[in-house]
Amino acid sequence: MINSENKQTKIKQVLERKNISQSELFDRIKNNCNTHLGKDVISKIVNGKKTNYEIYTLLKLCVALDVTPNEIIEKDDFISTQLKK
Repeated sequence: MINSENKQTKIKQVLERKNISQSELFDRIKNNCNTHLGKDVISKIVNGKKTNYEIYTLLKLCVALDVTPNEIIEKDDFISTQLKK
């Protein structure tokens, strides 16, 4: 879930904690994976504008950041918006 205090996604918090820019994230994905993600896609994911993406995209982000999917996916947001009450 986006942190309402800072309005940051979990992935943005990871980037800040690890002192990694979005450009560096792009380079890490490009260097470590057979296919890359566009800088526009990375920006949309980091800023919470793109929340529904492929599992391979998630895994590329995880490899590049050396994190688990649970550390970057917005599970609480999914639960509050997508599950029936």
